Amino acid sequence: MKQPFDVDLLNSRLSSSWLGRKFIHMDQVESTNSYLKKLPGDKLVHGTVLHTDHQTGGRGQYKRIWHSGPNQNLTFTIAFRPSHADRVPLLTLACAHAVSEALSGFSNEPVLIKWPNDLIAGGKKLGGILTECIFLGNKPDRILIGLGLNIFKEGYEGVSPEQAVCLEELNDESAELKREEILAKCLKAIEKAYLQWEKQDPQLHNTVSRRLIGYGQWVRIAINGRPEDGRFKFLGVNREGELTALNEELDVNTFKHGQVRILTGNEDVS
Repeated sequence: MKQPFDVDLLNSRLSSSWLGRKFIHMDQVESTNSYLKKLPGDKLVHGTVLHTDHQTGGRGQYKRIWHSGPNQNLTFTIAFRPSHADRVPLLTLACAHAVSEALSGFSNEPVLIKWPNDLIAGGKKLGGILTECIFLGNKPDRILIGLGLNIFKEGYEGVSPEQAVCLEELNDESAELKREEILAKCLKAIEKAYLQWEKQDPQLHNTVSRRLIGYGQWVRIAINGRPEDGRFKFLGVNREGELTALNEELDVNTFKHGQVRILTGNEDVS
């Protein structure tokens, strides 16, 4: 049995300026996103992080269940409170890119992003992201970025070994991985990515694009589970975080929603 999360150890490793300085740890919660969604606004600080050792009802993209064994994974949600909520898809991808960079330091395989929100290493799923925006009228109240990362082998339940991988399997070091150290590095990287997004860094979308699976390749595209005719050259994402692709007639197509899937090689729609 792995040890419960050590908040004191996290604090000793944390080097971010503001992200995670307000840190909530819960031994068990149904969903970290749902908990922060219900938290009153006067109790929610920008950059708050909620972490749990056991998420019993986590949600992924398309309402899929995210399985997480106790004391095994990193399951947390970040609450941002920006003044605007435009380019949220780019913020999601920027956070995914930041985490992929942080995890690559612990992995013998590159950690890549599978559009729109999966983290992939060695062709298998290492983690995922769920973003939710809550508005008060037409103004954003909070943006919640929920992350689930497979750290140890016993951590993911009900998932085929052919589909999922954990950081422990990707790590060659003899020393045991520490979730606290991994989370500290993720938060430092995410803080930097958020500031780039907030300042509208003109190169952010290009940086993200280079880590997307299929970038620069001729691929197939499926929308709502149905493959489109022909092949497309995957150009990455634009400044809004929208997927862009060149069709065989050399027209640029823009796709705005997460129901789009990039199919590389012999990959099937599933």
